[in-house]
Amino acid sequence: MDTFFICPKCGNDKEFKIFTTNFQDIIQSSRLGLRLDESAFLPSLRQRDTHVECKCCFQKIEYDNAATA
Repeated sequence: MDTFFICPKCGNDKEFKIFTTNFQDIIQSSRLGLRLDESAFLPSLRQRDTHVECKCCFQKIEYDNAATA
């Protein structure tokens, strides 16, 4: 996954949690336009829940609404 995310609520473009069948923490750089760090995939207890969570304002965002590329 190389999708870049931006929170529509607070404008955060650096740190997110991604929830799919697994979840993952990511850190990205808007200046470089890529991910700088990714955690290992961890099992998600919310298996049918697919969204991105902003780590600044804790807003839950539909995956397609947060994805920019």
